[in-house]
Amino acid sequence: MTATRWGQTEAAAGAVAAVLIIAATPGLPIWAGYLIVWAPLLLAVGVAARRRTDASGTIRVRLRITWMDALVGAFVGLLLRLTMMAIELFAVGHVSSSSSPFVVDHDAIWVFAAIIAPAIIAPVVEELFFRGLVLPAIGMNWVGVIGSAIIFAAVHLVYGFSPLTALSTFIVGVVLGVLAVRTQRLGAGIVAHIVYNASLIALSEFGGLTSIGG
Repeated sequence: MTATRWGQTEAAAGAVAAVLIIAATPGLPIWAGYLIVWAPLLLAVGVAARRRTDASGTIRVRLRITWMDALVGAFVGLLLRLTMMAIELFAVGHVSSSSSPFVVDHDAIWVFAAIIAPAIIAPVVEELFFRGLVLPAIGMNWVGVIGSAIIFAAVHLVYGFSPLTALSTFIVGVVLGVLAVRTQRLGAGIVAHIVYNASLIALSEFGGLTSIGG
């Protein structure tokens, strides 16, 4: 009988729970949606982290950020953003704005939902789950990289399917997975994810996207 790899049960439970929560709560405010989706992901990571014995020999990814991780992550995050912008220009002829789908009044809730949550907290939570748990649970190899990227994209697509969203989230998932496998740390991926998300938010806030491609 083959032993279950570390984290497989928790990774599957966390992903399924997140998808079911997203599908079951379409009318929630965005800030509340973030919180309830993060809960099962963090719970899955926490439960798996408490399993100190690992008979399967799974290689785990460390939660650590070095100066080189920060530099590499910033470069990769900007390169990913530029790549996605180029793909969108080629596919639809313009780069769409990511303006928040709620009234912009810059109060505390808006700042959390439009900036803090997507640009800072979500990258950390998602890297902990998708690259810190799902990736090693599948395998620290190309199978794990592709598999975790597919799950990463699938969870995001529950919010609404589009070919560009499917492609962009899958590509981002692959690149961040490669960073985790190569460095055995989450640092570079977290920084890249933060830069990737924050760069689009910044461009949208300052009106940069509205002038690209008409």
